[in-house]
Amino acid sequence: MRRTTTRFGTRSAAGSGTRSGRERSALDVAYDECRRLVRTTRPTEYALMQLMPPTVRPACWALYAALASADDLLDSTEGTPQERSRRLQEWRTALEADLAGGTSDDPVRLALTDAVWHWGLDPADLLGALDAVQGDEAREGVATWQEWRERAHAQNVSWPEQLMRMLVRSGLPVPVRLRDLPGFTRFVDGLFLADMLRDLPEDLDGGHVWFPAEVLDRFGVTPADLISRAWTPAVRRLVAHLVGQARQWLESSRRALRNTLPLGPAIVLDTAVELFGAELDALVRSGSAVLHRPVRVPRHIEWRIVGPARARAAVVWRLTLPPGRDETPVRTAGGAAGRGATDDGSAPLAPTGPERLVTRVAEPPLPPRPHRDGACPPAIAEAHLPRHVAIVMDGNGRWATGLGLPRDEGHRAGAVALRDVVQGALEIGLAHLTVYAFSTENWKRSPDEVSKLFAIMRSELLDGELLDHDVRLRWVGSPDGLPEDVVEVLRAQEHATRNRTGLTLNVCVNYGGRAELAEAGAALARAALAGEVDPARVSEQLFAAHLPHHALPDVDLLWRTSGEIRTSNFLPWHAHYAELHFTDQPWPDVDRRDLWEAVVAYTHRKRRKGAASAPASPEGAE
Repeated sequence: MRRTTTRFGTRSAAGSGTRSGRERSALDVAYDECRRLVRTTRPTEYALMQLMPPTVRPACWALYAALASADDLLDSTEGTPQERSRRLQEWRTALEADLAGGTSDDPVRLALTDAVWHWGLDPADLLGALDAVQGDEAREGVATWQEWRERAHAQNVSWPEQLMRMLVRSGLPVPVRLRDLPGFTRFVDGLFLADMLRDLPEDLDGGHVWFPAEVLDRFGVTPADLISRAWTPAVRRLVAHLVGQARQWLESSRRALRNTLPLGPAIVLDTAVELFGAELDALVRSGSAVLHRPVRVPRHIEWRIVGPARARAAVVWRLTLPPGRDETPVRTAGGAAGRGATDDGSAPLAPTGPERLVTRVAEPPLPPRPHRDGACPPAIAEAHLPRHVAIVMDGNGRWATGLGLPRDEGHRAGAVALRDVVQGALEIGLAHLTVYAFSTENWKRSPDEVSKLFAIMRSELLDGELLDHDVRLRWVGSPDGLPEDVVEVLRAQEHATRNRTGLTLNVCVNYGGRAELAEAGAALARAALAGEVDPARVSEQLFAAHLPHHALPDVDLLWRTSGEIRTSNFLPWHAHYAELHFTDQPWPDVDRRDLWEAVVAYTHRKRRKGAASAPASPEGAE
């Protein structure tokens, strides 16, 4: 592959000049696909990638997604082992051709090809790792720990070494040959064993047991015992030993590597050991479930580890990388992050004109994403469902403060919770969901918190997950004072989802209930002055027609989290007869099951709307 050299490292000759809008859009979609794949299937690894400099992250997603795609082809239950091996060989051959040609028609291979050409990565090393993955198909197991380590290193050493190479290209002096550092191979062993324990249910589904025969024999456990999911005392002791072994390898490697790495990579190392250690703790607590389903780290523990590390890493990259190399990459037409430097080595320019925020929606829309623990929605007849649920998503800042995290980490965790609640709303067939994202009173918060909240909001909208599902997004609120890029993305997502017919998600940004009523009154006054309205004939219906968001249906159920018992200027006109539901948990601790509980509670309410109860009573209106 012929490359030219810039002061920031190597780049492909094919990358010279300016890419067309279509090429940029295809690359954005490709990187976005890689990001979504890693984020949904490997949240721990995704969290670690977020600690890397922003310009490097898209390439991290592409590298990991390529190895994961190869692994998935082998682990698939479709076809015979020979057919799966043939599909992987075809994918690998296509990748080799793509790397030589500089482009691809497959999104994961396209992103990986672009990353290799842009960062000057070693394609032979990557292809060697894929060959090692393919070699698993011919194996029936491994006999010794030494054989197990050879397999682990062949498949996994390339990936972190490529990351180090990108840091060098970014201007950070780090050792590229990580495998030569004392403790690195033991670190890979610990990660590989922890990953193997996490993926044990999937391996058992495929009839594979990859632990060395020597450790199985030591505890008197056969592969058949594990595949049958028999939680015997011997299996329990085996799992406890393997968890302890992985933990010991991770901790000993951290002690050996900490003083040999620059500060930025050292933060990533420490966080990796802490996160995988938390996964091992969760495995121990899960008991026999470790054989049946993937085990996840509780969200609050993950944020307690990742939040401070993200803040430290951001500061370190700004201090240690050359100017401009730690900046967040510009998002281009498809919404994915740009690749960092432009072809002349400078920071990329934001695209202009209508291409700037072109968005894409999945056609047909994808079904709702299942709950991570397999929870199923309650069976509620459509006639009993509330038509419109409104939520005051309260408690993000207090949740973060209680865990010793910056307040903006609470807003990030709240965004994750909203994603899951939206999926739950789709599962039960809810028609309208309105969420209070930013009120007109929230401007009283510190400028730093407001700025970070808007950045998180924009990032979540640009991520594009909603566009994959049958969700129509509508913005409720005023553009006055909002950052231009936030207004732009809200309007772009409204336009992109305008033809969706499933859930309507109303996002209240810069919204205040009194302001809404005042605006309707002003509109009526102007109409009266113009002679269009007779003031003596103003009715509720006429007033409602002059509300800025008059098409919003009345709220049936208003739910507020975090223990506060008030509605906080939220939809006063539309929620005049809403059933109220208050829960104590802060919003980041909520998921779709809490929405389902709220809706089930609603179905047991008797809604009279001012009418008398049966039997009729002459006393008291509601």
